[in-house]
Amino acid sequence: MNKISDQDPTGKSIAQKAIDAVQTGQVTFIPENWVNTYNQWMNNIQDWCISRQLWWGHQIPAWYDEEGNVYVASNEAQAQAQAPGKKLKRDEDVLDTWYSSALVPFSTMGWPQTTGAKTLASGATATPQDYDLYLPSSVLVTGYDIIFFWVARMIMMTTHFTGRVPFKHVYIHGLVRDAQGKKMSKSEGNVLDPVDLIDGIALEPLLEKRSQGLRKPETAPQVKKNTQKEFPDGIPAYGADALRFTFAALASLGRSINFDSKRCEGYRNFCNKLWNATRFVLMNCEGYDCGLKEHTKAECQPGGPAHGYMLFSQADRWIASLLQQTEDQVAKGFADYRLDNVATAIYEFVWNEYCDWYLEIAKVQIQTGTDAQQRATRRTLIRTLEAILRLAHPIIPFITEELWQRVAPVAGIGGESVSIARYPEAQLNKIDPQAIDNVNRLKALVDACRNLRGEMGVSPATRMPLFALGNAEFMRANAAVLQSLAKLSEVKVFDEEASWQTAAQSAPVAVVGETRLCLFMEVDIEAEKARLQKEATRLDNEITRAGVKLSNEAFVAKAPPQVIAQERQRVEEFTAMLAKVRTQLAHLEK
Repeated sequence: MNKISDQDPTGKSIAQKAIDAVQTGQVTFIPENWVNTYNQWMNNIQDWCISRQLWWGHQIPAWYDEEGNVYVASNEAQAQAQAPGKKLKRDEDVLDTWYSSALVPFSTMGWPQTTGAKTLASGATATPQDYDLYLPSSVLVTGYDIIFFWVARMIMMTTHFTGRVPFKHVYIHGLVRDAQGKKMSKSEGNVLDPVDLIDGIALEPLLEKRSQGLRKPETAPQVKKNTQKEFPDGIPAYGADALRFTFAALASLGRSINFDSKRCEGYRNFCNKLWNATRFVLMNCEGYDCGLKEHTKAECQPGGPAHGYMLFSQADRWIASLLQQTEDQVAKGFADYRLDNVATAIYEFVWNEYCDWYLEIAKVQIQTGTDAQQRATRRTLIRTLEAILRLAHPIIPFITEELWQRVAPVAGIGGESVSIARYPEAQLNKIDPQAIDNVNRLKALVDACRNLRGEMGVSPATRMPLFALGNAEFMRANAAVLQSLAKLSEVKVFDEEASWQTAAQSAPVAVVGETRLCLFMEVDIEAEKARLQKEATRLDNEITRAGVKLSNEAFVAKAPPQVIAQERQRVEEFTAMLAKVRTQLAHLEK
């Protein structure tokens, strides 16, 4: 590999050509640190035995005469021409698997015939256009454990025989290990068949499957025991999309992935969430005016035929802004080969923003809005959902295709399949910072109301009036949405502090920006004081108990660091809770 042929016009060895391809940037590794592994092997390369004694593979193109002389040729006729009159016998060995695999990038494109069509052994036809189009290809996706077995050898063979690199980028992913971090192996009985994760499998057939073909048959009882412990009821069906989403979310730039099948459950729930969200959107948009009437910006101006046709709320503009941000994050994730970031961006936007917040706000806007507001809401609902399905399609192709076929026509989008629809591209100029700030303030108010309920020990099902002071214009504009999201009986906004305090009486208060909030509920002041005093005593005892542990030198010296950290965290949490209880007590004493 390090020898230079006197027939090679480059004056470089096969190994040096491959080293130069990476050093000059013709081939890049992602993550870049794997270049070190590649260079370490290439710079210390050893002779490579390319023959194997197997029944399958490419038979070595070498023939021997009766004196043991060797003749290398493309076929027997060419070999015989080199040894006229001699009886030849072909070498019975086959090429090493990795040698044959190293030829894949160019041999599948018709090489060495680079002009005119060529029929391959598989029956497929390779054309010169294929050779020029796919050599080099864009990216090779592989594991770090075969960088030297396969990646380096493909680069060596392709650069030597064609003068080109086989691919431009090499994306190195981690290995999928079992939940305990051990490499999966059928012979060790710890493999998870993807089909079983997709379709599910009962315990008995799973035990039978895992205990067959073991390297050490005597370990079968232990394999069955371990399997039964990990999967006492077998493996439930998660579906192909949930499994794909799981692996995408796990595809960080680390060395390995400890795969826990329970992770699939969360992404199966995501698919269910997306399905149910689509049902809700279609129920509220199908057969309704979704604001899809064609119109120009000029026609929307005062006096124009489309003026007042739609009136977008701050929430509509907010979710549209977040969609653009998410599309930008997804594009960056794909460009950086960070599929985990792609999966996270899609998950957080769909679940945490679109489903948890916007759908709830949209319900209120459809119920209470004007015709123009309802059109704008429906348009935002259906168009955002359609974009989500296109955005998520590379990760979860099956459910997005199924849903897109129903959603696209309602959204006014044509096409045969989401797989060939235009992929979303971020339009950052559509981001509305004011709308984002507006909804963030609204969310903070809802969270404050929920926290007040928790402090008061009131069930979320109990509807209570909210008394608010400050930022009156914002509060009144968002009262309907706030009432629905925070499960309030009413939102009463006060303009004067005196009247607000009179109405609030002794109710606990939360401050959000310039606004003071309280949930009003008639309480027995003496009983509430007794309850709070009891809670304060309990918290004080907990703080004392944890403090004694932490002040004990023997405990600190022997306890694991995580236990000490846990005790310190308990002290912080109990101290914060005690401060809130004492504040409420002081308020009741007034």
